[in-house]
Amino acid sequence: MTNREKIQIQRAEIVAQLKNKPINSTLTERWFLIDEATRLYEGLPQAMILGKGLQYILERASTPINECDILLGRFVDRVPTEEEDAKLQDIWIAGRNKKHPIVGFNRGHNVFDWETLVRIGITGYIEKTEARLKELKSEDPERKKVDFVKGMLLVYRAIKTYIERYAKAAEEAGMADCAEVCKHLSVGAPQSFREAMQLVLFVYTVYTIYAGRRVACLTLGRMDNYLLPFYLQDIYKNTLTPEEAGYIIDDFNCKLNLHLGRGEHQLSKEGDEGNNTGWDRNPAYDSPTYVVLGGYTKVLGYDHRTNPLTKLFAEHIDPAMKEPVYIYRWNQNRSEEVWDVICDRVRNNASILIYNDHTMISAMEHSGVETKDARNYTVHACNWPDIAGGYFVAKMAGETIPNTLYAVLFEDGVLKTDIASVEEIYQKVAERYRALIKPVYEALRERFADPQRPIKGLLSIDDCFTQGTLEHGYGFREGGVKYIGVYHLLRNIGTAADMMAAIDELVFRQKSCSLEALSEALKHNFEGYDDIYALCKKAPKFGTDTELADTHAVRLMNTLLDVIDEVATNENGIKDIIPLNVTITDMDHLKDGAKMKATPDGRRDGEPLSENLSPSVGYRTNVTSVLNSVAKLPFNRIHAGAHNVRLAKNIVSGERGLTALKTLLDTYFGNGGMQIQVSVADTAVLKKAQQDPDSYRDLMVRITGYSAIFTDMSKRGQDEVIRRDEMN
Repeated sequence: MTNREKIQIQRAEIVAQLKNKPINSTLTERWFLIDEATRLYEGLPQAMILGKGLQYILERASTPINECDILLGRFVDRVPTEEEDAKLQDIWIAGRNKKHPIVGFNRGHNVFDWETLVRIGITGYIEKTEARLKELKSEDPERKKVDFVKGMLLVYRAIKTYIERYAKAAEEAGMADCAEVCKHLSVGAPQSFREAMQLVLFVYTVYTIYAGRRVACLTLGRMDNYLLPFYLQDIYKNTLTPEEAGYIIDDFNCKLNLHLGRGEHQLSKEGDEGNNTGWDRNPAYDSPTYVVLGGYTKVLGYDHRTNPLTKLFAEHIDPAMKEPVYIYRWNQNRSEEVWDVICDRVRNNASILIYNDHTMISAMEHSGVETKDARNYTVHACNWPDIAGGYFVAKMAGETIPNTLYAVLFEDGVLKTDIASVEEIYQKVAERYRALIKPVYEALRERFADPQRPIKGLLSIDDCFTQGTLEHGYGFREGGVKYIGVYHLLRNIGTAADMMAAIDELVFRQKSCSLEALSEALKHNFEGYDDIYALCKKAPKFGTDTELADTHAVRLMNTLLDVIDEVATNENGIKDIIPLNVTITDMDHLKDGAKMKATPDGRRDGEPLSENLSPSVGYRTNVTSVLNSVAKLPFNRIHAGAHNVRLAKNIVSGERGLTALKTLLDTYFGNGGMQIQVSVADTAVLKKAQQDPDSYRDLMVRITGYSAIFTDMSKRGQDEVIRRDEMN
């Protein structure tokens, strides 16, 4: 069987699985092995339970192989028997009630140090850890660091055992080439492109399937960069062709879809109609895995314009698959050939998010991240920023922008009538936000200031592949990394800007409505106040490229960002705690809106807030106006976030459509836009899919940094996607 034939079989398998995998399929083997290991090692320090427990699991885990595999890394995922299901329910209930020592500390939502992994291999980590352990035995009388590093060593040895067992399984299956790859990885660092890809997949599979907690999704980093030396070497030696490398990438992409369950997690819950495997049955059932391509770099004389792997990876993005989610790093000097490929895949509705290098790198540097780390930024699910070199986000600080504004403008749910000016509002917004975030920074400085602080020695597998933790002898949670950070959730800018624009326009500029009258109308949810409601709805809105609304959006962001910069800077003028400012809302704009009373922008009681970076629904029918408004925001100080755009299929079709899409995105990013994720789905088609799901089983949409099969979503989730404006 040729590799091309193998990929055709695997692709058909994955596409069928995405549509038809049983809802109640579960990682049966994972759960039973975890339960056995936990009972066996109960009473040991947590780091030792994790290390010994993972050893126990990977010595017994199945090593399934399919004859069409190029890379190995399958696992047991099946529908349990009734008896097994009853046991699983008990395990899941027990797991919810305690911090599980094997899986509970493996947080995911980050990027491992993949570059070091492929450079030194698992055996290199073992050698480094054994050497560090010898040093620590004389340095650590309380043994917290010793146990921590011992646990790391056990994790590496467990992964090595898993690779050795797969080598044996491949040999027994008559797949000599796969066996040879595994044997090499069990004794040394990768020596080829295929071996490096295989090692990444093994570590990913071990983490995601056997050791990750709920939603412990990973970013696999800048694969076109750290795999380039292997690719170039193989091409030079004539042991690999671009075509064969493409098949390896295809296999890798297929494998990253195996863990997925059915359904969509942000907009579904128990009791909803629609499909929903759930996190108990599969703790990674809808976890997006990110791969980063493009962006400023230089590897072996190749830069972001000439790296051949960037184009090869881009060409092998398959729009039929949910995974991986590819992050493309745009910049003005990008390769035109690669950009053509990326935009073609975008218009075919592939799982692609695009970030602007110019804004992201500037924002990282502004927050105190060293230039070399800033230029190597990545993003993890769902649109959260990563700092290269190892980081720990210790807290989330502040509140949504509409909540801050609501607290300033309202008292006991009633709009205040003694507001003297717009300037007064902004002053109070700054005062409130400062009061919210200052104690967070003070507490973190106190927490991490003492180098002799007590160490708990808690271990996660994340620690095993994070820079700094081995040298420190303690994990990222305890400050064993280069950067300590804080997330600021600068959410729902559309609603907030519209609130300010309405008050400014109606009360202070036109004087067409007094504060007293507006307060009464809001108190009654606009019922009986049709004239005021009409004024509020017609007031300037963010997303329409209107100066007043856009000015307030920018000013609101800058007001909060100024406070963040002030508080994050210590007495020596240094940002010792790194502020990471994100605009992502996930789907919280729905539940946050449900809790908020009517607002001056014409939003009624309980209606959703604007999502992510998007304007409020109903004010974004023209994509050019929307992008113009969004691009005005101060993205040189904002680190990540989502801008969902839904385009009609006809406007991106054909050569003319591809040119239009490229021009649209180039202009947006050239004007300073930070991020975009496009769904190409007509409203009429989405509505037909609700009525006739079997005819639209391959219809995919972007949610908030990942993709969903539309017909697997609950109706309320589908309605939310349909509610987004289709733009022309």
